[in-house]
Amino acid sequence: MKNDPDVLILGGGPAGISAMLWCHSLGMRAILLEREPQLGGQMLMMHHQIPDYPGLPMLTGIEMRDRFEEHLRAVGAEWITGCQSGQIDLDRRSLLVNGRQVKAGALIIATGARKRRLDIPGEERFAARGVSFSGTRDHSLYAGLPVSVVGGGDSAVENAIILSRVCPSVTLIHRSDRFRARQSWLEEAQRTANISFVTDAEIVAIEGSDRTERIILRHLTTGTTFPLNTACVFIKIGITPNVEPFTGRLKLDEENYIIVDQQQRTSIDCVYAIGDVTRPACLSVATAVGHGAIAAKAISLARLAGR
Repeated sequence: MKNDPDVLILGGGPAGISAMLWCHSLGMRAILLEREPQLGGQMLMMHHQIPDYPGLPMLTGIEMRDRFEEHLRAVGAEWITGCQSGQIDLDRRSLLVNGRQVKAGALIIATGARKRRLDIPGEERFAARGVSFSGTRDHSLYAGLPVSVVGGGDSAVENAIILSRVCPSVTLIHRSDRFRARQSWLEEAQRTANISFVTDAEIVAIEGSDRTERIILRHLTTGTTFPLNTACVFIKIGITPNVEPFTGRLKLDEENYIIVDQQQRTSIDCVYAIGDVTRPACLSVATAVGHGAIAAKAISLARLAGR
């Protein structure tokens, strides 16, 4: 980084990559910073095919990331992976990057989100030994064994279906009797003989010796607890935003997502937020890409207006 950029982008998932491409097309020099060793964000955890991204049908998240990265290279975009950044001064849009202070005209926060945890006894102890966050990635590790999935959305139901192909029994556990998953997947799961449903219940503990052996469930209506033998519990209860560096400085909603307006502007002037860190109406690569375009365009218009 020889000179300070017009725009500094924090996060290298689809939202950040899109913002970078749009900044380039709008004549603004942008630098993208990603703390992980490679770009992609949550795309790296999408091991299934993505059926609804226009023009790139049926690619896995990693394959789609590769296409995005090819595009960045083609336009000569600048990014740094594995970067170590210090305290962020949101008002001045500056931060310490690999020992150098960098200041930009505008800052785009695209730090994304991470898998939400249950925060119950045994979850940490049995991590990677009977606790997983991805059935698409880890299904082969538990082939031939009984497993359980926690959650009621698309990801939970899809994982249950995937696991049912290699596991003799899959128990899908949800706090409600109403599922948020798309109807076609829910109907497929209901038709699958080795998928059973436990509703109106929550997991209160994960138990075992060296590996997960059982979970303890509590019925939300009666309060009674009961065990369920399982070799692995797959936790698919949504995401939580990566906002720790901005807590207390940006306006957040009740679940700690960054509040933005229709131009992705935050509560601080010249600071924008995009993607999963902002509670988008639809959690998808397409939505994240759209957010990146909106923020870059808003910054370009503000620059033209002299703001």
